[in-house]
Amino acid sequence: MDMKKLLIQVLLLCALFASAQAVIYVYVEEGVKLPLDEVTLYGGSPMKKVSSDGDLSTFVLSGYVDKNDKSKLYATPNLKLLLATTKSDNLIKISGDKGLLKVSLSEDNFTDDSEEAWELTSERFYEKCTQCHPAKVVEEHTMLEWEGLFGSMKEFAKPTNEDTQYILRFLRAYAKDGIVKEVE
Repeated sequence: MDMKKLLIQVLLLCALFASAQAVIYVYVEEGVKLPLDEVTLYGGSPMKKVSSDGDLSTFVLSGYVDKNDKSKLYATPNLKLLLATTKSDNLIKISGDKGLLKVSLSEDNFTDDSEEAWELTSERFYEKCTQCHPAKVVEEHTMLEWEGLFGSMKEFAKPTNEDTQYILRFLRAYAKDGIVKEVE
């Protein structure tokens, strides 16, 4: 094998390894938000670990930014699923409509299991939204469609404001255009 072919194979393996870096999720034991000093993270937000130092690890969240509000990072271009909010506009590094946010977290605040990260939101969804009918397959509708469907059924389920936060996060995350796919 000549040197050029070997170099190409090594570069391909390095690219494959770099793209296979595991996604880890923000884990909030109770509630939807994890308030930190300068940043609030939302449960289930995907992030990549970049370093570790004792009990703290440094992570990067990537997402989309609204040009009119640079203190919020969203999971998708439609700006419906919030990943994080910051106390100042300069914490999210912005390029075009995309942004990167670096945070340090304790080991207790992340999990590599997406089901665990979204457990509280899915429980609220099934608890409230199966009182009158079987649960619909969430992936069959987009985030926008779910907002309309949920809005029309809210009157019957009578969710609290807190329930509504959980349920909408779950529906947006698992929607056809969401960031989490259900494991069969």
